[in-house]
Amino acid sequence: MRKAKSDPQTDVSRAINALRRMVRGLRASAESSERDLRVSAAQLFVLSELSQLPEQSVKDLAARTMTTHSTVSEVVSQLIAKGLVARTADASDGRRALLRLTRQGGMLLKKSPRAIQEDLIEGFETLSPSVRRAVASGLEKWLEASGLGDVPATMLFDKPATRKATNRAGK
Repeated sequence: MRKAKSDPQTDVSRAINALRRMVRGLRASAESSERDLRVSAAQLFVLSELSQLPEQSVKDLAARTMTTHSTVSEVVSQLIAKGLVARTADASDGRRALLRLTRQGGMLLKKSPRAIQEDLIEGFETLSPSVRRAVASGLEKWLEASGLGDVPATMLFDKPATRKATNRAGK
């Protein structure tokens, strides 16, 4: 039996619709987090990761959230300012700072929904390794072909106060 040829327009439509659904879900989650909890989706994700493995450094959190040290550092600073995270010196290495949820941070997390990033990561991990590689490669190639290959990969819906407005290439 011959495999039917793929219609390029149908493929574009499927990809754009999948992207729309993902963005819509991300936006709804981010708006809900801001409205109901007074924290950004990025802040909620960091709180969640910190609750799963307490007393992490910023470097550790950057690895767990799959983003840069500077992005996580900015989000952590916002959480410290809100009284949701505390920074203390590591008893075994005074040069290293450790982060932990405050009582207020823990209480906020108990009443919050799961961070949508966790759902996306968990869902991605259910895919076979070959599908994961194909999706990741395909998205990277699509971004490059669309002129968005150089856009920095910051946390989803991170709203740092110090960042200036950028053009679509992030420059």
